[in-house]
Amino acid sequence: MKKKFGIIATILIMSSALLSACGPTDEKIMELETAVGLMMEAKESAEETYLDITDSSMEEKLQELDEKTKEYENIDHKKYNDTKIDEAIAEINEITAEYQSLQSGFEDVLAKETEEKKEAEKHRDVQCYLVNKTGMNLVSVVLHDKTTDTYSDNLLGDNVTLNSGYTLMGVVLDLTKASTEYEFVVTNDNNTDFSLPCDDLGSLKINETSITLRYDSETKTGSVSLFGSDSGDTTSEDTETENEAPSEASSASSEG
Repeated sequence: MKKKFGIIATILIMSSALLSACGPTDEKIMELETAVGLMMEAKESAEETYLDITDSSMEEKLQELDEKTKEYENIDHKKYNDTKIDEAIAEINEITAEYQSLQSGFEDVLAKETEEKKEAEKHRDVQCYLVNKTGMNLVSVVLHDKTTDTYSDNLLGDNVTLNSGYTLMGVVLDLTKASTEYEFVVTNDNNTDFSLPCDDLGSLKINETSITLRYDSETKTGSVSLFGSDSGDTTSEDTETENEAPSEASSASSEG
């Protein structure tokens, strides 16, 4: 009897070994091929979107996933049985999920960069230098785009005073292409604001422009003169306005 049971056990073990040695079923092969196909689609989508963005912080992660992908790109079904295929599918699905997660992040970055690019196309930079002929020492010079009602940062920078008669080089104006009306809001060392109108900056197309700030304390009028040279071209304009008291908006901008 014991001998009979031993024979049966041996047969079962041999049958199990034979089944394990058998190749995968067609159903499992199809599942594997489907999983690989989805992985490759996710990989292609993520890599294509990545090429469209400037953020390169995920380059190493993509290379890491690419190495994992190569293991399954041209998988040899003959080396797998159903159990091993199930294990492979689980790993492939993990790779697919990682690619999909990256793709989602890349799409968010692309949307942000696209919006920033559109906004940047609305602007242009003009390099200039400021000449202070206001008769006052200035602690702040702010460009007010009256068309969009936006204010620049202090063009002098932090803790800088532009004394009367002095010039500040290397100033960059961020101009909105569609804007047509500007003013400079200047603050003297007594913390008093003055508005100096400058309606023509929107059409300024030259660099290395001299911007002269003036203020007549007797008539209480401010003005801005422009002089620029680009291939010999020059332009010069003056605008004046009464400036009896600083506007609340200008004052608030300077305080900020």
